[in-house]
Amino acid sequence: MTDFLTKINQLDAAINRQQVHKQTLEVRQIISFVKHKNILPNAPKPLGFLPNEVEEISQTLTFKQINQFKIINQLFNSLRQFLSVKYGIWSLPNLTTADLIKENLQIKNGLEIMAGNGYWSKALSQVGVNMIATDSFEWSKTSATGRQTYYPIYNFDALMAIKKFTNVELIICSWAPNFTKSDLLAVKTWERYNPNSHLLFIGEKKGVTNSPEFWHKMHFSQSSELHQINQSFSSFDFINEQVFEIKHEI
Repeated sequence: MTDFLTKINQLDAAINRQQVHKQTLEVRQIISFVKHKNILPNAPKPLGFLPNEVEEISQTLTFKQINQFKIINQLFNSLRQFLSVKYGIWSLPNLTTADLIKENLQIKNGLEIMAGNGYWSKALSQVGVNMIATDSFEWSKTSATGRQTYYPIYNFDALMAIKKFTNVELIICSWAPNFTKSDLLAVKTWERYNPNSHLLFIGEKKGVTNSPEFWHKMHFSQSSELHQINQSFSSFDFINEQVFEIKHEI
């Protein structure tokens, strides 16, 4: 099977249009950062072309190029899937967002639960947050990327981690599974053991992350600080990924 990036480069050369060149360059940069375990400085630009853009560009292409354009557009829209399979990465942190989390929420230390490969912990640590990353590693048993960690990971499930590390100012969870109630249990444990900390979930509302009950039952902060954080974290694909803060009960 032809390598994902090699295929994109080949199609980009064949289509030879500036709009496609720009997106190809963006994909190259993202993959280079992830491959070398670095953090993007800012959120990636949106990838993929909308129907009206496809129609406009297609008018300048040959029949063969139109087919190639359709393929490369599908590949642009599949970047997240490629990163998950190749590197075990579902969410792309960036230093601007990480720094805003630190400054807007006024936190010095934090705990990442269900951390996977610890990519968000690495981003937050690079802007000066003292992070502890934890994961049960259950998912890694069936994934070849399970030990390609980006940050040191302690082997604790979410509930154990919250109970053990009670002196942190931030608890963060990226892409909690949508087929369990681990997110709800984590919230209940947080309420009992560390309710004064900030609890953030990164994911898609009523989409690919977190349980349906989570989105139905939870109350989220609508603060200006969180709004500014999300402005720096625009999604690069059709998944509307955002940062959500669980609202503290009064």
